[in-house]
Amino acid sequence: MKKFILFSFLLLSMQAAFGQRYLTKTFDSVLVQSDIQYGFNFNYKGDSTKLYMDIFTPYGDTAIQRPLVVLAHGGSFVQGNRKLADIVTVCKKLAEMGYVTVSIQYRLGVDIASGNTLEKEFQQAVFRGAQDGRAALRFLNKSVQTGNPYKINANEIYTGGISAGGVLGLQLAFLESPDEVASLVIDTNVIGGVEGNSGNPGYSWKVKGVVSLCGAMGNVSWMNNNKDISICNMHGTNDATVPYKTNYFKFFGTNVAILQGGFSVDSMAQKQNMNTRLYTFNGADHVPFSGTTATNILYMDTTLKYVASYLYKQVTGLAPSGIQEKQLRQISFGIYPNPANDEINLELATAGNKQLSIFNMFGEEVYSNTILEKTFKLNIASLAKGIYLIEIKDQNGLGKQKLVVN
Repeated sequence: MKKFILFSFLLLSMQAAFGQRYLTKTFDSVLVQSDIQYGFNFNYKGDSTKLYMDIFTPYGDTAIQRPLVVLAHGGSFVQGNRKLADIVTVCKKLAEMGYVTVSIQYRLGVDIASGNTLEKEFQQAVFRGAQDGRAALRFLNKSVQTGNPYKINANEIYTGGISAGGVLGLQLAFLESPDEVASLVIDTNVIGGVEGNSGNPGYSWKVKGVVSLCGAMGNVSWMNNNKDISICNMHGTNDATVPYKTNYFKFFGTNVAILQGGFSVDSMAQKQNMNTRLYTFNGADHVPFSGTTATNILYMDTTLKYVASYLYKQVTGLAPSGIQEKQLRQISFGIYPNPANDEINLELATAGNKQLSIFNMFGEEVYSNTILEKTFKLNIASLAKGIYLIEIKDQNGLGKQKLVVN
């Protein structure tokens, strides 16, 4: 009994010490240090390329050691940059929670006129990206050992990113042993090997965990040699760009190579008894949180909360309180007619106490009610013409659908 009381006291003390830091917004402002060169290399054309990062830190923070999250942008390894709105939003919001976050630029491009297969060209592009990600981590680890200007906790380093950035992060963390590298169709030694030549040799690029937002791996068996790395996956079931399970990645409609998405990564990690989690965006396409619509904003809010709960647990060892960690079941429902004019009918699979909400394109709730029956008729004559999001939820489930009002 005394041991239980002591444990409970220690747990409460730890929760009091951390508070909501690393879980919710703790700082009002973020300091952004832009265009910091972390490395140098040659792109797919052989042109010299300087590699830059932007570093986000919580302004006014007095902590002397903070977890580091290094993220990469999307763009299928042929486009995009570190200043894209979605990656910047994730970096800023996590920095407001107390993390040091970094958005990196990595080498882009494939040579479709090289005579190589598209698979080979894209494997080289992914490998170059992983090399650059490792160089960025080496740069930051070097900074820790040379004055630690960014106040980084070298024991709490995470990587990942959005779409191609998620692919980069997973490859960076797991593709390293000779037998894994040998499975590729490229000569990795020609382009710098596992470490790469992008800068700061001799420093560590190892990470504690990976945040893959709509990313994938070339082969989930690469996790076999790194079972101590935790993984946070988020992925949409209808992703037509990066497969949710296992399928071809396509480039302008052409099959390039098999990729194994969030579901497959999480399934293999579970088989290996690894620390893994998967949030499924049911019915969603690629990167549903990227954009400015009401739906995008809601998805981004879900993404930030889920990633924060993962990081909080990794960093503090505590289970987050007040944030839903459990994957909610999908609530299926029908809407007809849709598009609609004055009235709609909702049909649910089961009856029971559920909350119905309607949001406009600005994310504002324009209607809210409790429904108990399987079928529900709703007058929408007061709604202006436009696109809305209907959300139905209960304690264990959530469902969302688009409504068009004519």
